[in-house]
Amino acid sequence: MGKEKYYPPKHATGQFHCPHCNVYAKQFWAHIRARRIWGGTFMDSYVTDFSEDLDKKWNISKCEHCGDKIIWLDENIIYPKLIIVKNPNEDLDEGIKANYMEAAKIFNDSPRAAAALLRLALQKLCKQLGEKGKDINEDIKNLVKKGLNPQIQKSLDILRINGNNAVHPGEINLEENQEKVLKLFSLLNFIAEKMITELKEIDNFYNDLPKNSRESIDKRDGNTES
Repeated sequence: MGKEKYYPPKHATGQFHCPHCNVYAKQFWAHIRARRIWGGTFMDSYVTDFSEDLDKKWNISKCEHCGDKIIWLDENIIYPKLIIVKNPNEDLDEGIKANYMEAAKIFNDSPRAAAALLRLALQKLCKQLGEKGKDINEDIKNLVKKGLNPQIQKSLDILRINGNNAVHPGEINLEENQEKVLKLFSLLNFIAEKMITELKEIDNFYNDLPKNSRESIDKRDGNTES
């Protein structure tokens, strides 16, 4: 149910979750050397190339699983654009996952913009949960009436309020509270886990029961058709 521990990329370590394929895999390491272009697309009368052994602070790692490379400078990733959050819950609608990943990609540059995208993802999630998806506050109110778990309600409101502050800056300065925004990613996955994935898995377990047992339960609960 998406409980796998996440190991973020860390300089000069043998294994971590690759930022390209997101698989926990072995990494190969090397220093970077600059080579002359020798007639490449940049060769013209205004460009002078060079060959040089770069300083040891320039490193490159290669993922054993996907073969893609990561470029490091001063022990920090400069390529690819680093995503430091877990993937979105697989049971979320595709549009929600797209908003989540877009927010993850811009988080380092603008936590506030990331929070605004997560608010949009929350709005779509309310719709996936059977609400109208137009007014998040009203959707949460309706879910509470249907018996929503208080912890899920709190999670929804945390996402809603922080998202609102991203769109209409208020008491919370999200640019100075990056840790708050990071937790919003986890909260969205937590809500999906509790409201979608776990219920789906219970349904699957139930449907695996013998047919006569399910019919007996339906009869007990008055769910049989007359």
